[in-house]
Amino acid sequence: MFNLKRDTPWFFHYLENYYHIFLDARFNNGENLEKDINFSVEFSLQGFEGLLFYMYKPANKRITFDLFKHSMDQSYNIDNLNFTLSNKSLNLLDFVIIPFGYFKDEHKFNLDIRSKEIQSSFDLYEWIPSNLYKHVKSIIRIANQYSELIPIDDYRGYFFQFNSSFKGNETGRLFDLINLLVDLDKTVDDIDNTPIFEAMDTEIKSLVSKSNEFLFELCQRSIPLDIKNILRELERLKFNVDNLSKEEIFNWIDDLISYYSLEK
Repeated sequence: MFNLKRDTPWFFHYLENYYHIFLDARFNNGENLEKDINFSVEFSLQGFEGLLFYMYKPANKRITFDLFKHSMDQSYNIDNLNFTLSNKSLNLLDFVIIPFGYFKDEHKFNLDIRSKEIQSSFDLYEWIPSNLYKHVKSIIRIANQYSELIPIDDYRGYFFQFNSSFKGNETGRLFDLINLLVDLDKTVDDIDNTPIFEAMDTEIKSLVSKSNEFLFELCQRSIPLDIKNILRELERLKFNVDNLSKEEIFNWIDDLISYYSLEK
């Protein structure tokens, strides 16, 4: 496991209960001038079915986000992204990707960040919340901290592989995320009572429209994604049952029932 050496990302307080990927990008501002730059994020996520949400803060009072419907073995180029550099030699950018859906056992993740205007580098981390397996987290080794993703080389190039405990969030939790963005949109400064972020009305309405469309399409499939997630968790329990006590097995099942309860 790996603890971030710099300050906690600005979004952490809001997203600590979501499985997410944190892109810690660095731009080398050799001119030490405040200016706007363009960049792109290119990534390929194989072996995943569901929705992908991304979010970052291009400027001090602005949040940018969008949602994709991800099919198997699909690649993305998120172009024309912008970021305001400060007059420092090194500028840091927090970029987060939140998956909603289902990961297969065999999956790979490639990512690159590019800009024609400035040199950049990055590190990748995964976050696994501890709210699901509260009774057996010591068994499956969930810790409340970021874990660095180390690139793996093969004959087709490098890729990143997630921890076996990392998974997609329930698709229904996308609505919780939208409500969170609405709350951020309404948040004001305690001192002068001005909005902390620029208005996000248009972006939030677009996100709601995409969410309704994508989730409706997913629900038309023969096996709903949430059922696939439950089956996957029961399969993991089956493979671990010989190493668990009766109490640990009951706790695991209780956690599953609580997490996937319709009343939640």
